[in-house]
Amino acid sequence: MKKIYSFGLLLCLLITSCNDDFLEKAPGVDLTEDFVFTNKANLDVFINTIYRYGVHSNFRYGNYASSYPFSKTTNTGSIHPSSSISDEGDASQQPGTEGNNVWNSGNILPTNIHTTEDIRYYIRWIAIRQINLVLKRINEVPDLDENYKNRVINEIKFIRALNYMEMLKRYGGMPIVTEVYEAGAPIVNPRATFEECVNFILEDLEGAIINLPATHSASETGRATKVAAAALKSEVLLYAASPQYNTATPVLSMANAADNKLICYGNYDANRWKLAADAAKEALDLATANNYLLVDVVANRNPNDLNNGTLGPLGNYRVSWEVPNNSEVIMMYQGGANRANGVTANYWDPLAFWNPRSFGSFWSGITVPLNFFKKYEKLDGTPQTWEATGGTDLIAKYAQLDPRFKQSMTYTTAYHFSSFNFAEIYEGGRDYPLCNGGMWLRKYIPRNGNNAYFPMDVIFRVNELYLNYAEALNEASGVPPIEAYNAVNAIRNRSAMPNLPAGLTKDQFRERVRNEIAIEMLNDDHRFWDVKRWLIAQEEGVMQGDFHGIKITRTGTAPNYKYSWVPYKFETRVFPDKMYLHPLPLNEVQKGNLIQNPGW
Repeated sequence: MKKIYSFGLLLCLLITSCNDDFLEKAPGVDLTEDFVFTNKANLDVFINTIYRYGVHSNFRYGNYASSYPFSKTTNTGSIHPSSSISDEGDASQQPGTEGNNVWNSGNILPTNIHTTEDIRYYIRWIAIRQINLVLKRINEVPDLDENYKNRVINEIKFIRALNYMEMLKRYGGMPIVTEVYEAGAPIVNPRATFEECVNFILEDLEGAIINLPATHSASETGRATKVAAAALKSEVLLYAASPQYNTATPVLSMANAADNKLICYGNYDANRWKLAADAAKEALDLATANNYLLVDVVANRNPNDLNNGTLGPLGNYRVSWEVPNNSEVIMMYQGGANRANGVTANYWDPLAFWNPRSFGSFWSGITVPLNFFKKYEKLDGTPQTWEATGGTDLIAKYAQLDPRFKQSMTYTTAYHFSSFNFAEIYEGGRDYPLCNGGMWLRKYIPRNGNNAYFPMDVIFRVNELYLNYAEALNEASGVPPIEAYNAVNAIRNRSAMPNLPAGLTKDQFRERVRNEIAIEMLNDDHRFWDVKRWLIAQEEGVMQGDFHGIKITRTGTAPNYKYSWVPYKFETRVFPDKMYLHPLPLNEVQKGNLIQNPGW
């Protein structure tokens, strides 16, 4: 069995017309399609191609139009991850970050959405056509046994569900396409309702949960499993239950109110939270039964590393996102370059859109605003204070924080990597230029240098299921039940944080679990979507309003330097109502078949 990232001549033949718009004609020619279904070996190569097109990377980098013209992007710069278009981070002064800046200034347009955030828009439709083609013609392959055929069908249905979920959270309901259109044939599928899309995704996932194996051999790591399908089901139902969609009245109504069901359910149903809680529990039980477990070595809950220029043992939290295919990883993208499986490729992998250089050095990375890093509690679980007048001992304040802070950030005096083992982030310091927030986002920068490839690109991890379960169970209940506390506390305890206080109200627990999600899922492409599904993007300092950092000054003499700090405003961001949903690309809407989202 070839590994899932195989990419060769057959792919080139199958996408000869992939520069054509999805709504004009589909890629592929009959002769090549016939070749795919002549035997199992050819089908295997095509399935690998479907994985390459259909399984996304969470890191959208290397946006070079010449590398993948079928994405229809004309941007020749690079796009940072979603962390820099939410309160997680800022890249406004970095070169080539136009996509981030137009989001933060409220200037997203239907003409630039596929070059400033959703650069996979057209690629998804290529993957969906490839999937539908296999579903239509798989019975023609003469040397397939029933078990293998059943597995292939459910793997690619999982990939179809994954792609529809990525569209659902951006646009709401989208056309449900199960046919295979011939090149040049008109496609007239209208947008389905939000509910229809949710049900379509769930239908694809149910078969995958029942029929797929829970694990794969090492040579097939990265292929879909029933655990990954259950994790995606949990995510879909969590979004479906959330305020953005589980409502009779969307934030902004469609031009024709009857079309509101394209972007929300059209009613509120509290039972949707119970369905989400049940799905999270199902996925969590399935994961733990098959040894997908939280990384939790007691001795590594609060590691003494990444501080004062030293590099010690990895903490549990860092292992969970740094060590490839560890026990916590349910599914990770296996493509890209120099991954643990030995694959090599160029920096600008045309289907990964992933390049860790975009996190980069101190001069081309993502800086973290005070708006976000004040979410880190002290080790005793109480809030840290960030005085409006500043303070005189910044290092002592950092030392009091949740251990996930020092594992995620490059802060003043911290270890970054071998050539920058002591961060000089202060006015006049080597590492201070363009650092608006006062620290740099460290998570996912390789330990061996900013130009090295990083071997982790997580799609689903076990920690997400614990937090999904806690959030949904609290919303489904009158008061937060003990099971919701236990789920959050499992996440906190493995990073040496104390249990949540007992006796919280439903509203209080909601705020605590949302804060926990923000900290635990930092830079995992969750925050940008979470603040929208919760309808809090417009709260001051989340995706709108003033953004602050800290100016740092070093005083004294070595080795007894002191670092004082004072907060300041570096930017004001804008988030109009219409940005809760992406606009559909203008050239697709102008074909007359797709109804545009409200406000665009």
